[in-house]
Amino acid sequence: MTRASMTRENLARSAVLSVADSLADCLADCLDILRGVDVVQRVLLIGGGAKSEALCSVFPDTLGIPVTVLETGEYVALSAARQEAWAAGEFPRWSRTASRELRPSGDAGVREFRRRYGLVRRATEAELA
Repeated sequence: MTRASMTRENLARSAVLSVADSLADCLADCLDILRGVDVVQRVLLIGGGAKSEALCSVFPDTLGIPVTVLETGEYVALSAARQEAWAAGEFPRWSRTASRELRPSGDAGVREFRRRYGLVRRATEAELA
């Protein structure tokens, strides 16, 4: 970071990329396993993340997979109700309305940020161990 590069835009972008990378770190191992057996084809983005244009713009490149942004809804409550129905032996279908489909753009800047984020995270973990 330099004085010249510490602009409002760059700081905002790094904050958004950090959120996306934190989520990607949580999902990375699971996504790699599911990709390995050709199960996962896309990720659904719901809630506050789906409302953030900044996060929507980087999430597909961060995960390296298409992202479907769903219209705002009560997905947590609906999921809880569906789990309860499954426990009772019923199998309701989950209807959802996608507001848009986002595909990875191949943005080299996002990939480089992701690589650096991983290096710093691993170095921090090693230091704390």
